[in-house]
Amino acid sequence: MGLSSNVLWHQTKKDGLMGILKAKKLYFSYSLENILSFREIGGIAFPMISLCDLPLSEFTDSKWAYGDYAIGLSREWGEKNGFNPVCYCHANSDYKKRMINRLVEAAASKDKSVIEKAMFPFAYMKLVEGVLLNRRYKKYRFYDEKEVRLVPHQEDIKGYELCLFESQYQDFKKRYKKSILDKNGVNFSFSDVKYIIVGNENNRKEVQGVLAKQTEDCSHIVILTKQQVLGDIVGNNHNEELPMLNIEPIKTSELALKIGKEFFKN
Repeated sequence: MGLSSNVLWHQTKKDGLMGILKAKKLYFSYSLENILSFREIGGIAFPMISLCDLPLSEFTDSKWAYGDYAIGLSREWGEKNGFNPVCYCHANSDYKKRMINRLVEAAASKDKSVIEKAMFPFAYMKLVEGVLLNRRYKKYRFYDEKEVRLVPHQEDIKGYELCLFESQYQDFKKRYKKSILDKNGVNFSFSDVKYIIVGNENNRKEVQGVLAKQTEDCSHIVILTKQQVLGDIVGNNHNEELPMLNIEPIKTSELALKIGKEFFKN
C-alpha cells in the first residue's frame, strides 16, 4: 500500500468548507506552532495553508483533529501553486539547533529583512511530535500527518506580519474573531477538486446545492460522509458500543449465599 496520495486534503469545519466552496479559494490563516516555542513568548504563529497527502484509507479515527469536513484537490494543483512537504525534526535535533543558531546570528544584525529570511524556514518546519496547541492532545505525533504546506512571502500578504508571537496571535484572534487573513489565499477551479468529505447526509445535500449553482462541470467530484470513509474505506467503524447501564455491583459474599441456597433447594 502506498504511503502517499495523488490527492491533497484540507480538513476544516462545516462553515470553513462551505466558505471555501463558495469562494473557490483556500485562505491563509495564522497557525500557532511550537517549533520555536520559548517560555518567554510561547509559540509562534505563521500564516499558511495546510494540506496533507495521506491516502484516504489512512483517515482513521485519530486523523480528524482539525475537523470532520475536507476538500481533496489534485496534487498537480498543489505543485503548481508551490505547496511543499514540511520538514519534520526532533525537538533536540542537531538540524534544529543549527537553524536556531542562524536565526540568532540574523537577530544580532537587527536588520528586519535578514531576520525574516532566517525566520522563513521555520515556517516549513514541524516537530515530529509534541503538544497539539489549541486541541486536546498533550502528546501528538505530527509526523503521521504527512503535511504539505504553503507559506506566503511578506510581499504577498501586505498589511500582515510574517509571524506573530503567541500573545500577538491571541490579540489578532480576539480582534478579528478569526485567524484567517482576509482575501489572501490560493484560488482553485472545480476541475481541481476530486473529493469532498462532509459530516452527514444532510451536509451532502447542502454541498450538492452549492455545486449545482456552478457554471463548471462538477459531476466528477465524489462526495463522501465521514462515516463512509471510516466504515467503507478505512474499515474500522463497524462496532457499536452498548449504552452504559447503571447496575450496582453484586457483593461476592451475597452471590455465594444465593448460589448455596439454590444448590440445597435442589
